[in-house]
Amino acid sequence: MNLGADTGAAFAYSAPRVFDGERILEDYAVIVENSTVTDVVPSLDLPPDFPVHRRSDCTIIPGLIDTHVHFMRWQGAVFLAYGVTSIRDTGNDLRWILQRRKEWPKQLWPRILCMGPLLDGPSPNHPVVARRITDLASATTAVRETVAAGVDGIKLYVGVDPGWMSAMARESHEGGLKISMHCLANGVLAAGRSGIDEFYHLDGILADVWPDHPSGWLEVWGDPDFARTWDRQLYVADAARDLGMTATPTLAYWESQWRLRTEIGASSEERRYMPPELARWASAQRDPAAAVRWRRALDAAQKFVGLLLERGVPVLAGSDTPCGGILPGQSLWRELSLLEEAGMSPEGALRAATSDAADFLERPQLGRLRKGQCADVVCVRGDLSKQIPEHPEIALVIRGGDVYRPSELLATAKADLWQDDPWARQFELHWSRRQGGEGGEEKG
Repeated sequence: MNLGADTGAAFAYSAPRVFDGERILEDYAVIVENSTVTDVVPSLDLPPDFPVHRRSDCTIIPGLIDTHVHFMRWQGAVFLAYGVTSIRDTGNDLRWILQRRKEWPKQLWPRILCMGPLLDGPSPNHPVVARRITDLASATTAVRETVAAGVDGIKLYVGVDPGWMSAMARESHEGGLKISMHCLANGVLAAGRSGIDEFYHLDGILADVWPDHPSGWLEVWGDPDFARTWDRQLYVADAARDLGMTATPTLAYWESQWRLRTEIGASSEERRYMPPELARWASAQRDPAAAVRWRRALDAAQKFVGLLLERGVPVLAGSDTPCGGILPGQSLWRELSLLEEAGMSPEGALRAATSDAADFLERPQLGRLRKGQCADVVCVRGDLSKQIPEHPEIALVIRGGDVYRPSELLATAKADLWQDDPWARQFELHWSRRQGGEGGEEKG
């Protein structure tokens, strides 16, 4: 499926706009040789006989990085088709995800970074993909052994006791890895004070800004009284900045919870490329009355993200796919569009999924188009300097120098290749719990 020039030959990709990971360049060309970007130059500087692929209708960008996913094999080609050439798995069976990371170069998948299992408390919410922790000794041992396995970061989950967090963060940092957390009842600021580098989903913010909030989960953000917490939100945003924390809000997940409770349901793309079981489980959440509250919750979450941006808290782009019944790749574009609505410029939103993500992940070879970078390049129809499209038209995808047409990638997608993956078993467990009236939430 590689459609590029012969191996070893330099080849240029030219467009009216090139986003190099930092800024928009007008009428530039990206030169690729083998698996590397060798230069980015004005199109007029190319020699007359230089082989070039010109796209007069496109913006060229670096391959996107989705910083929050739970990988399943059926997702691989779909990610690539939407221009996502790197992903960070934020919770999976350790041995399984390390094997997938090892084999991605030989598959039609994005490059994989991984954090191993969710390190959770005595009663893990996602037992198939979690490591159970019962005390301080087992907490530090879990971090040490996960670091030693060769992962790319550490993730703590909601059941971790606050008294363990400082020791776990210290263990991770001593192992050379950043540590992230899905906070909840204990709040984000307690995690930050313990040395946690990144927080997910905004869940824990509720505990910080409204400790005596009514019962419920993220939909509580849609409570009419939530607006009264604004002064506290200002304090929490400033405190998160001062603690040096990074936020990955996964607004696409929030949006999915509103959409799936309305008659809108899953998009046509999601229904076409997603395993039917996932689409069916997502559709089972339809509840028009609850949708109103979820819409207000999304609005409140976007307003808070705007506050984080205003106060200088770094914000990364992550989708949480496939949780919420959202599609790999397309959901990251939805995330970028939602971040733009929250106050990011189009270039800022692109940076959240390219250079800013690469910097946080400490992968300097990714996220930018410049000499010496990995040849991860995407041609997107339209002018991305004006607006981020929620449903982009991807013309061409290059991963490590290999060139693909999105239509051909999607033709290889196998929605039935998922039953044996860890998250398939986890979703089935959640579904059986829900059917039995136990609730259960798939969010990771």
